Amino acid sequence: MHPFEEIWRSLKAHPSEAQILLQLDGEEGTFEEALEILQDKGGRQIKYEFISEGSSSFVLFYLPSNNMRGAVLKLRQTGFTRLKGMNAIEFSRENKQ
Repeated sequence: MHPFEEIWRSLKAHPSEAQILLQLDGEEGTFEEALEILQDKGGRQIKYEFISEGSSSFVLFYLPSNNMRGAVLKLRQTGFTRLKGMNAIEFSRENKQ
């Protein structure tokens, strides 16, 4: 299994924030570019965590659930292709009611 998929499958939904897992390999864009896109979208400081660094880095971004879909779309439109998003547990529950 590809490392991206292994990391994705190991993630659990956050109680209050959406998560975007992004793979950076130097060909699509940089961490700084991705962070700038996400900060513009949400209008607040974005929390993040480097899961793995090296020739191919994996970064997990945390942001408000109501911004997740738009943020993923904006990242894709600017050339990032290896990413997946997951809404927060509370957001998922709200949408089911």
